[in-house]
Amino acid sequence: MTAAVGMGSVLLVGGSSEIGMAVLTQLLGPAPRHVILAGRPSGELWRNAEKLRDAGYPVDTTEYDASLDTGALDGMLDQLCAEHPLELAIVAVGSMATTSFAEGLLVNGTAVSLLLQALVRRAPEQVVLLSSAAAVRPRASIAAYSLGKQLADSTALLLARQSAVRVLVVRPGFVTTRMTQGLAKPPLSTTPERVARRVAAAVELHKAVVWVPGAMGLAMRVLSLVPRKLLPAAWR
Repeated sequence: MTAAVGMGSVLLVGGSSEIGMAVLTQLLGPAPRHVILAGRPSGELWRNAEKLRDAGYPVDTTEYDASLDTGALDGMLDQLCAEHPLELAIVAVGSMATTSFAEGLLVNGTAVSLLLQALVRRAPEQVVLLSSAAAVRPRASIAAYSLGKQLADSTALLLARQSAVRVLVVRPGFVTTRMTQGLAKPPLSTTPERVARRVAAAVELHKAVVWVPGAMGLAMRVLSLVPRKLLPAAWR
């Protein structure tokens, strides 16, 4: 089932993200509908734009990276939404491959927090944040990623309580994508397509948080009761 949110513009920040594109496709609805893909210039971003154009959607692309401050974000969104009001925003930004702890916090946390605030100021119908199970239970092996995701996750929940905008926080566990290629699949791993289907169902039900798979939420609660020193090093 495809869940369409309104008929205004749809923005995907993280336009080269496999999970982001899967969610976008699931929520997009029938063509024509104005789509904006934002992200760092890359072959994958251009290919995603062409796929959408081939399917009948008018697509604009724009550059986004973690260095944008509040003023630059507002200017970018003002320009993008000048002719088409923003109805749906999907934020699929994150990286485990940052070069320093500070960069990891910036890319996964601070920058996303500022972006979420700028998006909510435009009062779209729905904002979807692709967070992570690691936001709820940070792990030492991916500390900067976990703590950054925790900041973005908490920001989204606060904005949901403080505004009339519907904000959905998506907390998947391990997702098989290019970013995780070559890593061993842990229990409860999932795919971008399964994430997208869970997101669509959660949007239909106006949920604020969705775990993917559903058992992941229970697994995190159980793990929180186990002393970390008893867990495998990768899970601590």
